[in-house]
Amino acid sequence: MEWIKNFGKMIKGERLSWGMSRGRLQRLSHVDRETIADIENGKILNPDFYEMLNICEALDTSVYFYLKEINKDKKDKYD
Repeated sequence: MEWIKNFGKMIKGERLSWGMSRGRLQRLSHVDRETIADIENGKILNPDFYEMLNICEALDTSVYFYLKEINKDKKDKYD
């Protein structure tokens, strides 16, 4: 699973659009504030899926919006 480019900045923008501090997002998502800061600042480029799921739920957005689309041209090995 790969995250889209600049997803941390997008998460930060979403948080700020709600007028939410990192501390409030921490309380709502149960993800450490330092981890949130590292994701937003691009220090964590491959965050845990479940942490991102909790952050996205707290921000009322879908975690799938931040994932790269799987290449549909590739054939499944069972086709």
